[in-house]
Amino acid sequence: MLVDVRSSARLHLGFYTISGGYTAYGSIGVAIERPRVTVQVRRSKRVKIRNLTRVKVEQDVEEVIRSLNLPGAYVEVPEAIPKHVGLGSTTQTRLSVAYALSRAYGMNWNVRRLAFALRRGWVSGIGVAAFERGGFILDSGRILRDGRVHEPKSCNELPKIMYRRTLPEDWYFVVAVPKGIRGLDEREEKPLLEAPETDRKLECELHEAVLLCMLPALARGDAESFGKALTKVQRLVGRYFSKYQGGEFCCWETEELVKALLEGGAYGAGQSSWGPTAYGLVEGREMAKRLLESTLKSAERMGVESEIFVAKVRNSGFSFKLVKTDGAKT
Repeated sequence: MLVDVRSSARLHLGFYTISGGYTAYGSIGVAIERPRVTVQVRRSKRVKIRNLTRVKVEQDVEEVIRSLNLPGAYVEVPEAIPKHVGLGSTTQTRLSVAYALSRAYGMNWNVRRLAFALRRGWVSGIGVAAFERGGFILDSGRILRDGRVHEPKSCNELPKIMYRRTLPEDWYFVVAVPKGIRGLDEREEKPLLEAPETDRKLECELHEAVLLCMLPALARGDAESFGKALTKVQRLVGRYFSKYQGGEFCCWETEELVKALLEGGAYGAGQSSWGPTAYGLVEGREMAKRLLESTLKSAERMGVESEIFVAKVRNSGFSFKLVKTDGAKT
């Protein structure tokens, strides 16, 4: 019997706080329906990985098996999310494998216990929350002690879902992923995030954009106002991290794609996490199609080779099922 688990990417939309009071890096994010990750696992005395994708997931699978202290596993990966482009590949892949193995071996650990064991959610809680619940999410951020963030000591110290809401079905994201560019990985970002700087003006602007504009617009289903607030948050967060990435965006390609999305009619646009993925928010299938076409033309004109596609919001968590097999041994 195979255990089949499926999830998909997330967009990290920025922060509502960088460093204020006892909280750092309060994150904003949303789960999107593509690209997806699918894993199928079963118990085995040895490790056997069948990767049917072009994404290098072998190390992720091995790390999960080692972290859960299992003797082995057969793991097949028919679909995977590109790595280090700002779509949350590592968290979605490892949690998918871990949850499947937990069920296959009768451990039945919950998602947060698995996340802590795998060191997921140790920076932002958006990936774990997107896996578990989907939708639009604000997490509770990291705990600050003496002006520094420290590694969580238990599941309880992982960022929690502070606010979650289903997004309207007719809200779409046009997503553009420049090829040949990678964002920072966790090892590279760790020293940059350990001691966040407090900027009272920036904090006030972020709070105003999120609490007084973004969330009320979401409650009203007002995509245009939500998008404007989203763009403002992205600019503010980009300004803070410009000292690490050389500007408001990770690279000129992402900056030009964001500009193209906004000029093409996106209500709001920005860079997901460390990039290079750019995204733009629109309302309605026809508007999404027009924005997709205009962004493709802009990318071609600029000479920016990119994968550009339309993604709906995933308003639910991961899926899980058992798949009958022919009884082959592994």
